[in-house]
Amino acid sequence: MKTTRFKFAVIMVSGTLLLMVAPATLASASPGGFGFGHHHGGGDGRPGSNRGAAVVSVTSSPYGQVLVVGGSGAGYDPSSPNADPQGYLYPPGSSLYAASIDSPAFGQGLFGLPYVAGCNATTSAVSVVEGGPETCAGTETDPSVDWPALTTLGAPIAGPGVNRFLLGAVFRADLDAYQVTYAGHPLYLFDQGPNSFVGEDFFETVGPLLFPWETAWYLVSPNGQINPGPANLSVVTPQSGTEYTSDVLATEMLPNAVPNGVPVAVYTFSADTPWHSNCYGACAREFIPLTTQGAPTEQAGVNAGDVGVITRWDGSQQVTYHGHPLYIYNQEQPFPLSPTAFQSVGNGNGVSAFGGTLSLVTP
Repeated sequence: MKTTRFKFAVIMVSGTLLLMVAPATLASASPGGFGFGHHHGGGDGRPGSNRGAAVVSVTSSPYGQVLVVGGSGAGYDPSSPNADPQGYLYPPGSSLYAASIDSPAFGQGLFGLPYVAGCNATTSAVSVVEGGPETCAGTETDPSVDWPALTTLGAPIAGPGVNRFLLGAVFRADLDAYQVTYAGHPLYLFDQGPNSFVGEDFFETVGPLLFPWETAWYLVSPNGQINPGPANLSVVTPQSGTEYTSDVLATEMLPNAVPNGVPVAVYTFSADTPWHSNCYGACAREFIPLTTQGAPTEQAGVNAGDVGVITRWDGSQQVTYHGHPLYIYNQEQPFPLSPTAFQSVGNGNGVSAFGGTLSLVTP
């Protein structure tokens, strides 16, 4: 199992852009029921076997209160020579993330059908930057997985600060396991240890440079909202190879993975009306709403008076510019400027789907 720290050392040395480098849903599970134990049984050491159910806790972070692994940890490796808790690949305090490509788990898995995640364990890919082959999801002990799912064999347990009524699980056939959910968000792991938030605002879009998961990754707040931190708007200038010929508006992604982050082009959606988004469901999984936790920040060239927020139906705060809701494109292509500086191509400009068209934004 490669560590996150090593992974990013390889990425930066390469000088290549990291950007865009179930049975019934258990909305409120209780111990001892709901058919847990029918998968991964027999004391294999995974969370929820003879070591109890997966535990979700809360910790303080630079982004406020966020969900983390609790209990003894996640992904116990019975072959590890280390004693507990070192035997857990993801010890207590490891951050938990949600993927924008996943559909909400509420109401999924009806009529005995498993939940089908956008981040799946069946599609394998190779990345110039990140190596591989790897799948997007898998179990915690699988070394060929980019974002291991937080799985459980018992009804997941709410630690201090966690709303037990938002905690649940769905069965995933591709994992042959139950994945823990929170407010309908399937939960994943990335950082192997506490006080690490490298996965925050991570953006993996298209190959061959990156794994083509077509998703952004966010921390999760105890209230059930994704937590992207404050959106940070900037202006990027055109380069030979970008789709734009004048300055465009961008937002910072990968703030903890690439020095100074990566400016990613933002878009408006023609099906929207001023101060109102009409992009939900499948639309929002391809045209990802630019959300913010707290007031957005603005870099040079961005007029703060033109920046605002609206409240989406799920309670999240979407950033607007001149009243137009903003989005990032889940198939954005990377554009390396140098071994340590990157931006995006802007290839979402003119993409039409879901009754509207994306357009780059002139500051």
